[in-house]
Parts: sequence; C-alpha cells; structure tokens
Amino acid sequence: PSRQEAADAGGEPAPNEPWDTQIRRLFPPRDIPPSRYPSVVGIHLGHFEIEERIARGGMGTVFRAKDLRLDRLVALKVLSQEQLRDPAAVQRFHNEARAAAKLDHENIARVYYIGEDRGVHFIAFEYVRGTTVREAIAAKRQLTQDEAVNYTLQAAEALRHTDIAGVVHRDIKPSNLIVTPSGRVKLVDLGLARHIVPNGEAELTVSGTTL
Repeated sequence: PSRQEAADAGGEPAPNEPWDTQIRRLFPPRDIPPSRYPSVVGIHLGHFEIEERIARGGMGTVFRAKDLRLDRLVALKVLSQEQLRDPAAVQRFHNEARAAAKLDHENIARVYYIGEDRGVHFIAFEYVRGTTVREAIAAKRQLTQDEAVNYTLQAAEALRHTDIAGVVHRDIKPSNLIVTPSGRVKLVDLGLARHIVPNGEAELTVSGTTL
C-alpha cells in the first residue's frame, strides 16, 4: 500500500498527513481500549521517530523512539494534550526534566533531551530494556530473599545519589524500578520529583501540587 493508505489503516503516517491527525494517533480518546489504539509508527517529534507506545498515564504517554541524530533508542515521554491547557502542568513537566538532568548514576535512567515540536512537549530518557519489579513480583508471586535485598540495595544507591544532587523522587514503588537482563536496577519516572533549593529561592515545584 501507499504511505497514505498505510496511514489511513493506522500505520506509518504519510508525508502529507495533517498534524492534528497525527496528534489523534498519539493521544486517542481515553474511552478507547488500548488494544484499539492506532499505530504511532513513523510519527516524528523533533529529531525523534516514534516506534511504539509503551505506557499511558495521567500526565502523558511514554513511547519508544529512535534518536535520528545519535542513532539510539530513547524512552520519549510526551505531555498529554489535556495537561497542555494547564500552565502549571507544563511547568512541572519541564521541572521533571531539569531534576532528572541533575542525575548521573548507573541506577537511574538518564535524561538525554527536552524539546517541543508544534506545541507538543517531550523528554527523551535513556531507554531501559527489562522488567519492572512490580511485573517480576506478579510473575513470580514472591521474590527470593537475594533478589529482594539486591534490588533494595541498588534502589538505595540511586536514592543516595538523588539526595546528594538535592532531588527527592517522591514516587518510589516497584513499577518505577526496572531490572535489566543483566540484573541492573534502574530508577525511572521523576514526575513527582522535588528539587531542594537554598532558602529564599523559588522551588522548581510547589510541594504537594503534583500529589
């Protein structure tokens, strides 16, 4: 089929596909079950080409995408269209990128880029292959003692680094800890992060607003 026909069928967008149509592909109505979400393959945001939808939450959607400049995969977190109407939500989204950019540790997913394309705001994070601790518990019903201690110690190392950087994550839970095939734990999702700043300076987030 032609690129236009593929786009009409929910596949790769055609070069002349309207932007609002691509937006609907990125953010389908929430009453549609995930199994019926349209394809997002081939949609571009800045210099990133989206390959797959990974997860969707209240603040936005995470996609697997390819960085066309550096030829690597990233986890592209895109602010939802509903949140765009709230300037405070947009500010919190940018604050997340700033907080994450302060962190450089083997147990924390790194932020690579923050950008905006035709009104769509996004953050490019390190793409981490693996399974969340929540998924591991669901699959095994119970972690072994060695696994539990190992994951906890690695998470603690990540939190020690965030503390040194003056960042409080505020959303530590099994679904935000990804275990790679090699056993490395990666802390992800700083959507509720708070940046601790000296007295008298404005905080990047107002305590409790995201909560």
